[in-house]
Amino acid sequence: MKQNSLLQFQEIISSIESQSYEQTKQFEIYKCRVTFLDGSNLRIFEKYDNKKLVYYSYYWLSAFNDLIIGWDRAPHHQDISSYPHHKHVGSQGDVTASAENNLTAV
Repeated sequence: MKQNSLLQFQEIISSIESQSYEQTKQFEIYKCRVTFLDGSNLRIFEKYDNKKLVYYSYYWLSAFNDLIIGWDRAPHHQDISSYPHHKHVGSQGDVTASAENNLTAV
């Protein structure tokens, strides 16, 4: 995850909390939480294999930590047309297809 990806939205961001960064010979793993001016937050997890994004999850939660939308590519929900990419929408977590498969798209 590039910090620049978030800086373009600085007018709606209250804070960026970098929770962790891990680098091995093959993988880079980023985790952070972005809090928006309205109190909602986006929890970001990205895993790169040799600079290529191979796994992600982005969960946008309300100020009360209720799910608004969560995007991920976990290998479940095989019936979704965009498998493995999908999103969980609303407090019920309804699963739908997702064209958003990176932080910029989200």
